[in-house]
Amino acid sequence: MKKFIDDNIDYVDELVVVDDGSSQPINDFVTSSKKLKLFRVRADLGFNSHGCRNLIMTQASNDWVVMIDIDRSFKDPQYSFETIKQRRLHTRARYLFIVHVPNWGDGIHSSVNDYLIHKDHFFSAGGYDEEIVGQRWGDREYFRQLLSTGGKEIVMYDIDIRHTRKSTVLLPVKDSLISSNHPSTHEDLIQERILKPDKHKPILQFDWYQIC
Repeated sequence: MKKFIDDNIDYVDELVVVDDGSSQPINDFVTSSKKLKLFRVRADLGFNSHGCRNLIMTQASNDWVVMIDIDRSFKDPQYSFETIKQRRLHTRARYLFIVHVPNWGDGIHSSVNDYLIHKDHFFSAGGYDEEIVGQRWGDREYFRQLLSTGGKEIVMYDIDIRHTRKSTVLLPVKDSLISSNHPSTHEDLIQERILKPDKHKPILQFDWYQIC
């Protein structure tokens, strides 16, 4: 985390980080700064990435936000953020990057859940579906909801990021709170939202607070 912040903080207008109920609180390792906002989820819910991203989008000061996981890194942060700021962007688009994955085939593909998005577009589908907290799925389903609102996806072929470790789906599941199962009731609900997105869906259904 400290390296992630150090690599990016000079090139962004604001960096929002959420500690998802980790056993080692982020404020034990990171000091506050003018550009940095730190939040913490009080309970470890097993897999609450989607809720954390909803929190980031509600608390970000700017309209355009880059969503990126801590185990990713921009190959050239200065070039990436300067290019994004200079480019004419469409508010109804979700912008993807080029991902380089070491030791995995050719290791290059467009990003999935690392992207640039405008707040209005993000919330046109109400944000991520928090009903599936604790389960490793829902990203692609939410992106299909964004497309159903009239959005589009555009790849920024000149913005490169790296995976710094294997995907969590390839790692052994140690926490019983995390499940890869798709309860049929949730599947039905989210399939309905793909056809007819719900911009008023309930979000931030967990206890959180701002550290700084």
